[in-house]
Amino acid sequence: MKAKREGIGVAELKRQLAFGACAPIYVLLGEESYLRETALAAIRRVVLGAEDQETGFNYDLLYGDETDALEVLNRCDTFPAFADRRLVIIRNVGALPARETERLLPYLKAPVETTSLVLAGDKLDGRLKFFQSLKAAAVTVDCSPLDSRLMPDWIEEQAKGFGLSLDDAASEALQHASGGNLAVVRRELEKLVDYLHPSASVSAADVESVRGADTGGTVWDFLGALARKDRGNALRALGKILDAGEPPLRLLGLLAYQWRQVWKTREQLDRRVPEAGLARILGVPPFRIQGLVEQARMFSDNELARCFDAFREVDSSLKGGGRGAERLVMERLVLNLCRGERRVTSSRAFVPAR
Repeated sequence: MKAKREGIGVAELKRQLAFGACAPIYVLLGEESYLRETALAAIRRVVLGAEDQETGFNYDLLYGDETDALEVLNRCDTFPAFADRRLVIIRNVGALPARETERLLPYLKAPVETTSLVLAGDKLDGRLKFFQSLKAAAVTVDCSPLDSRLMPDWIEEQAKGFGLSLDDAASEALQHASGGNLAVVRRELEKLVDYLHPSASVSAADVESVRGADTGGTVWDFLGALARKDRGNALRALGKILDAGEPPLRLLGLLAYQWRQVWKTREQLDRRVPEAGLARILGVPPFRIQGLVEQARMFSDNELARCFDAFREVDSSLKGGGRGAERLVMERLVLNLCRGERRVTSSRAFVPAR
């Protein structure tokens, strides 16, 4: 029998925050780390503003096994600088010693109105007076693992947010692959966005393709290794992908698309376009921008131009050669892409492969 859930869900928290209801004390409780992190991010955006800065005068991060009541109270009593509110987060709050929690009891009755105190953790000792008092003083957000019966609907909702459409078999495959871990589901969906672009339809075979045979053998691992110019891991990942039956031409198409995005990113950076505006200009989800920026700074203009020349040559070789030569052609491509130093040089425009 499942334990009774307490508190509001993350969706309700977001709804309340959207209406400007920011509480002085929050408790994010449950073993699903993805839900806790999602709730924390939502609170940060409201308290700290659109820039979501985690440094400076108005943000403090503490850990239950490293802090004490005096430090918590001092941080909470600090007046916000150039802002309406400040944020104090205590992670692993269940590790806060009982004697320290007793000293925090008066704060629960009279919290500082200009501070949002967030206590996050897997579980709390319900026998302690402090945690019993929290139920009355704080907004509790339930971050318990999602019931397996609700997973298909959750996966469908998340997929829609990425612009993807999963058939029933794909949804089941994704649920099985993730083991019910919501963070893993999100990560796999992020991979599928890149893997299938511009298509939005996802099959069970697509889910298996981005997973790969085992760790180090996914398309995502392959792209990551190439972005770092990590020749050894790129070759190992390539071998596992090809052994799993991935068509080389399809893999080449994904590479060409990824490098076109890198070239476009580099061009915008050279024009001094703020990173915050890149997602709209490039037409990609915001979560991909940091990776594209890092990769754009890894390759010089000459290296990027050489990459597109290599793509064209490999495309011709794959279409004109026998199946036995495909692996060798792709391995040579990896060696070509991983050449050169990891440095940033001045930009010179060039036309990417189409």
